Amino acid sequence: MTILEQEAPLSTPPVFYSEDYYKNVVREYGYDTFDLRRFDFSIAGIEHDELNLRYLCHHSADRFATTDIRRRIITTGFGMSGPPHMASASQIMKMVRLQQGGEACQIVLGDMDAYNGRTRSYGFTRELAERFRAFATRLGFDDARGVLRDQATSVDVLTTMYLLGRYTEDADFDAAEEDNHPYYASRGLVDETMTFRRRLSLALMAADFVSLGQSYDAVLVLLGVDEHKYVRFAQQVKGRFDQDVPLCGDFLLSAIYTRMNRGFHGHPKSSKSIPGSGITVESDADEIRQLVTSDLTRDPALSPVFQLMYQMTYTSYEELLTIHQACREGSRRWDAEKGRFVDYLVHVKELWP
Repeated sequence: MTILEQEAPLSTPPVFYSEDYYKNVVREYGYDTFDLRRFDFSIAGIEHDELNLRYLCHHSADRFATTDIRRRIITTGFGMSGPPHMASASQIMKMVRLQQGGEACQIVLGDMDAYNGRTRSYGFTRELAERFRAFATRLGFDDARGVLRDQATSVDVLTTMYLLGRYTEDADFDAAEEDNHPYYASRGLVDETMTFRRRLSLALMAADFVSLGQSYDAVLVLLGVDEHKYVRFAQQVKGRFDQDVPLCGDFLLSAIYTRMNRGFHGHPKSSKSIPGSGITVESDADEIRQLVTSDLTRDPALSPVFQLMYQMTYTSYEELLTIHQACREGSRRWDAEKGRFVDYLVHVKELWP
């Protein structure tokens, strides 16, 4: 039995992000089907074949790609609930590559999101935001060309959040509940119900998206597929705008969703809040090596190591295809690649301030 197959009993079982889960999301919410024809366009110099490998699905990203590049922007964000894991680092790397490909990019450091949504102390989230800021720049994000900001000092976005309140329904918040919320609540990581503070956290995230639409014709949100409901929340709220709101709602709000990195030790995904579920910037080299080398899974779709490889800018698209086959075969090439990947992950973790 591999480490991925071992799982301690849980009071609330997790939702695993399998292919069936993805297909259900696509079917229920009308996203583009996940198959080899999913992306038939390029963006930031990344051709569609590579997009199909590194991302899961998109929602109106093809329309975003046809908007004047001077009138569009890509955004993502991170909750400041704890030091990042490597899946978070991979999202920063994606933004770096998109920025280097010519796209305007924004990274939001969710200090207020963690303060309310995860009830972290104000001082903790503010300090963590500054460390995230340094980490993102060390990974290559150019904050002179792009936006790298927190939430606490972005007063205009806080004003936007208040303005959105007039067009928000109670049911919107319940509908935006993450599928794995019961799993996290059962572990004491988040409030069991959609409390007021959690509503504030979600409303501020929506304001992060809508505020960009006041300056750009098209906004593309880059998130994990488990957060797709947050984008729909913002889309539905801005769809109710009338002539009384001093905000522009006539902009494209689109999204590209990544697959979720399957967690180690049987957890559904890597999480900053669940020790042992992923490799973090605070994992020591020996722990990283143990986790990587003990992944004996020969199905690349279930291997947390291979998933990290294609999520991060570890190597080229062409090389990943070769590594994919090596994982399936469980060959010596796969063992050697895992050893090289350990060195890469150790280098990334050492960039954390």
